Amino acid sequence: MANIPIFDIHQAAFLSLNDISPSFVKSGTRVVFQFNATREVTKLLDVYNTNPNVPLLDFVAHLRQLRAQMLSLRG
Repeated sequence: MANIPIFDIHQAAFLSLNDISPSFVKSGTRVVFQFNATREVTKLLDVYNTNPNVPLLDFVAHLRQLRAQMLSLRG
């Protein structure tokens, strides 16, 4: 299955908030979030671009978790 690379941690956190977990790919000094290219992922990315209301504290928790995982991969 193809993957969708996501460079924006906020988009990745929104997908994570919706129970879609990324894999992490180190590219030089950057970490790229990879998501399976499913219909659900593309639909959620469209929803993200409409500026939806989300539970703020839950979103921030997912954002912090992804950032911690990203930084641990950077070394």
